[in-house]
Amino acid sequence: MLGDKIKLYRENKKMTQSEIANILDVSPATVSKYESGTLEPNIEAIKRLAELFEISIDELLNDEEEKLDISKINVLDILREQKEMKLKGNLYHNTQIIFAYNTNHIEGSKLTEDQTRYIYETNTLLAEKDSITDLDDVLETANHFKLVDYMLSIADKKLTEKIIKEFHKILKEGTSDSRKDWFVVGDYKKLANEVGGLKTTEPKNVERDMKKLLEWYETLNKITINEIIEFHAKFEKIHPFQDGNGRVGRIIAFKECLKNNIVPFIILDKDKLFYYRGLNQYQTNKEKGYLKDTCLNAQDQYKSIIKQFLNNK
Repeated sequence: MLGDKIKLYRENKKMTQSEIANILDVSPATVSKYESGTLEPNIEAIKRLAELFEISIDELLNDEEEKLDISKINVLDILREQKEMKLKGNLYHNTQIIFAYNTNHIEGSKLTEDQTRYIYETNTLLAEKDSITDLDDVLETANHFKLVDYMLSIADKKLTEKIIKEFHKILKEGTSDSRKDWFVVGDYKKLANEVGGLKTTEPKNVERDMKKLLEWYETLNKITINEIIEFHAKFEKIHPFQDGNGRVGRIIAFKECLKNNIVPFIILDKDKLFYYRGLNQYQTNKEKGYLKDTCLNAQDQYKSIIKQFLNNK
């Protein structure tokens, strides 16, 4: 719908209806009618809007879903706006559920996607007959909802050790791990660990390696999805926390995509074997393309989710 597109592109430009009205030499009420679909702009207004939004007239007028240019959409702004709206059934709402279910399931959670949705929407657990539910699965699901909200609030800020540790703290707060003497919530590991049979950084060297990783990242002239994937692989090789490294690493990748106006990706549970294989090959210097392809496939899946919700307004 033309009105939806005008509103979407205006918001991506961070412009008000009044500012658009001044450019078009019409009243703000007229722009409001354009966006609501109660009034069609004339050809001159359409030409000026297309020029302002830096798109072709054909792209502005075409209603086909595949014509929606994802590259011109600021996903961070949309997620933040929808979070504040507190409405169900939008991109933010479904991102919360899809992200929490898949990232926790990859790490062994037994909650179903329906149970995850029920926890998010009602703050209660939909128990299945004759099943035993691990309380940590419930807590880490609820914590992940909080984690996404915190991530959105600081997504445009520089990535720091403080932010990364806060991610871990939010994820693991109140879980059984938090009551273990040797487990540090919101700080680096005390005991050695491994991932996929590969050695990770020794506890005494974690702080050093994390500083090196962030310093390397800061020196990059341009951040593309390739650099974010490389950061993710290096972070998982360090494995700085006692547990929760995969989920923290994936929320970092999502944040950095949003910060750099790149469509983010959510690794789905059904693709976890490809994901693990990609990490293993990347970290052992065998093949970098496998992890990249897995993440790009996940990005395409999230693009489809974006189109689904932006074209069903």
